[in-house]
Amino acid sequence: MGKSMDRGQVLVLSIWDDHAAQMLWLDSTYPVDSTKLGAARGTCATTSGKPSDVEKNAPNSSVTYSNIKIGPIGSTFGAGSSNPSNPGTGTTSTATTGPTSTPGGTVPKWGQCGGQNYSGPTACAEGSTCVVSNQWFSQCL
Repeated sequence: MGKSMDRGQVLVLSIWDDHAAQMLWLDSTYPVDSTKLGAARGTCATTSGKPSDVEKNAPNSSVTYSNIKIGPIGSTFGAGSSNPSNPGTGTTSTATTGPTSTPGGTVPKWGQCGGQNYSGPTACAEGSTCVVSNQWFSQCL
């Protein structure tokens, strides 16, 4: 791993479906008829992951990756800090499938509370503050 890191690497993130292996290599048994050690890679059924299902059920899927940092473990964020002028601090953003909130219309700690195209509640639960990570994501910290 060290020699590989010395040569340099590129982080690639994507959202996709897999017409060749139906993503089974990631979280199921692949090849599907294999009993070799390592073929079972997760609990998903070998009949899952069909691209036609993904494309039918989520035809307009999209994802935004942002605020990605690089550095030694523990060096790329500070507790509750978001300082774009100092790459050693900031908060990490996480993807959400929709707004989560308490019955009173407030967002619990760690929940999304804002961002471009966000339409959920923006008031954080008591003891938390809505912190802007980037134009797409704000989080109750």
